[in-house]
Amino acid sequence: MHSFTFFTAIAVLLSFCSAEVASTQGVAHYSPGGPVINLINTSPTETHVYKVEGNADNPPTAYGAGQGALPAATVLPGQTVKFHVGQGFIGAFSAQNGEGSRFEVNFRGDSPGEYKTWYNSDMQFGMSDTTLAPAHGDKQINGNDAVAGEQDCLAKANSAWTSLDVGTQQELLDTGYLEGTTGKDGVLTGVHMDKQAGDKVVDFFQNIAEFNAYVHSGSVAGKPTSNTAAAADAFSWSVKTKELDITGY
Repeated sequence: MHSFTFFTAIAVLLSFCSAEVASTQGVAHYSPGGPVINLINTSPTETHVYKVEGNADNPPTAYGAGQGALPAATVLPGQTVKFHVGQGFIGAFSAQNGEGSRFEVNFRGDSPGEYKTWYNSDMQFGMSDTTLAPAHGDKQINGNDAVAGEQDCLAKANSAWTSLDVGTQQELLDTGYLEGTTGKDGVLTGVHMDKQAGDKVVDFFQNIAEFNAYVHSGSVAGKPTSNTAAAADAFSWSVKTKELDITGY
């Protein structure tokens, strides 16, 4: 009994010492209970880098007040970074140093009797296996699931691929934004996105595969409202928490 207790204590101590301690980035002087984004890297081998942008009208209490592009946020393999964005922050975190999924956040949602954090996932300019969600499993204010972005973009695209006829599959492969084979047993082996992607590609990701992000600029960009624009406009989500998780896989 004594031997078991001793070795168990040693094992617990070693486990504690070897655990990755979350580092802190963002504003140096943050308020307890202020807005924070946990940047979580689940990869055991890859370093994740996020391009950070802040609105030009961000107040002095916010990270990078009054600036656009800011120093990138780096998250080492297996690490979690607590990024304190500061009171009144509006901006974006883009995975793969700006070439992956982009996550827009707005921590100015105060209204009488209620606090709201607004957020969305944007795949107009790139896509990656990255998600944004409120910490602790919270739901959206409307009660819907709250995970924006996709944990596995290729798997999500493949879930819709065989619903298409061979002709449509081939048209999509011809664009170069999707790679794979056609037919009822066809399989996608690669997908990507950028701002040059045409309507067929956008429609596939936005409406057919139903990615949890907006892949189209939506009617807010001044374009005529369409099914695709309407789907994009639906991705302005809100939660009651000031703590969000961006998780890279």
